[in-house]
Amino acid sequence: MKALELLRPAVRPLLNLLFVLACLVVLWLVILEVSDVSPLVVRRPSDVLHFLFSDKGASDNRSSVLHPLWQTLLDAGIGFVAGLVAATTVATATYLSRGVEAATMPVAMIVRTVPLVALAPIITLVFGNGFATVAVMSGIVVFFPALVTISYGLRSVTAQMSDVVHVYGGSTWDVLRRVAYPTAVPSVFAAIRISVPGAVTGALIAEFYTTPDSVGKAINQALALYQYDLVWALLVVVTLVSVVLYMVAQLCESLVLTRFGLSADR
Repeated sequence: MKALELLRPAVRPLLNLLFVLACLVVLWLVILEVSDVSPLVVRRPSDVLHFLFSDKGASDNRSSVLHPLWQTLLDAGIGFVAGLVAATTVATATYLSRGVEAATMPVAMIVRTVPLVALAPIITLVFGNGFATVAVMSGIVVFFPALVTISYGLRSVTAQMSDVVHVYGGSTWDVLRRVAYPTAVPSVFAAIRISVPGAVTGALIAEFYTTPDSVGKAINQALALYQYDLVWALLVVVTLVSVVLYMVAQLCESLVLTRFGLSADR
């Protein structure tokens, strides 16, 4: 019985994963049916599976996909951590000081309205044509939605809850540590779920301009060489990884919130 109780939070993310994958495959096939795209360019799910697993050079094909994928995941991982830490730090500062909130939020919103593709050349000029640029761009994608979500969670503390801490001699820091942070846990996990695919997207955009051994650059090179099998395999694998990472984040959220008696039903 205990084993079933432990596994119960994992059921919903697993079912969500299967449902999302089925929807993606159906949508893929429907788009191919209704669109007027040359069969020389498009590939079906069966074609991608053949390229990766049953083709004569399947081993080399998988290597061509997995090698750049590790670099992209590293880029996205660093951007994810940096963006989430920066967002949590700024959200904490805005909670403690209205002045910081008034100074940072408008700037954050203005920068967020600029398309990342437009920022990419500028960021490349500042940080160079390498790893730092990818991490910065991935972090930017993570930072803004995480900042808004975590700030909302911290602001969810009611005046009554704050008053209770102050009555017992607690300071604003005590309210933050004992009330605001625990209250914001669901919002933090929501920010994580949003940020995981966002970090991958930011890394891919940056890689079109920078790191050579990455999915973004590999797609660029494969398109130039008309290697459409490789292009589709790269797109499918990176999309699948993004979906899986999102579901892993959802699973962690369910386990943690269930452990602490918070609602994970969203």
